[in-house]
Amino acid sequence: MTEFDDLCREAEDIDFETRCAILKGKSQEILPLLSEKSEDGESGADILSTFLFSAMAADGRLCREEYDLLHPLLSSFLGEKINYTDAKKAVGAMRKENREMKKISEDMIGILAEFSEDLRREIVLVIMMICAADGKISLSEKLWIKKLLF
Repeated sequence: MTEFDDLCREAEDIDFETRCAILKGKSQEILPLLSEKSEDGESGADILSTFLFSAMAADGRLCREEYDLLHPLLSSFLGEKINYTDAKKAVGAMRKENREMKKISEDMIGILAEFSEDLRREIVLVIMMICAADGKISLSEKLWIKKLLF
């Protein structure tokens, strides 16, 4: 078993309340750092939202646990509430746009490359929390996370 697999297993074993607290805390730490790095006027919330949506869509489906975990953050970023049905449709649409998802992933890898190792680690931790929301990080999610890690 690799160190990466151990991290995935640890993320999978975290209870919902702890996962929410970690996600909220890390997001609050990351937002100002992302805003500092933005060169094209995108806000830190915009950049983090892209990572959050991509993490939700990494396995091509949105489970209720992922939605429950992310709903408060996404609502605050987007300024509007999105219900579970609409969120599932959005993730489904992202999955259908496979080429676009690959482009987003490539862009995300490029963005991460500009950040410090510590910030990359924090972002990947947030992504792992999301992917593990249903208690399991799927193979497709693991492969996507590994790409982000280089």
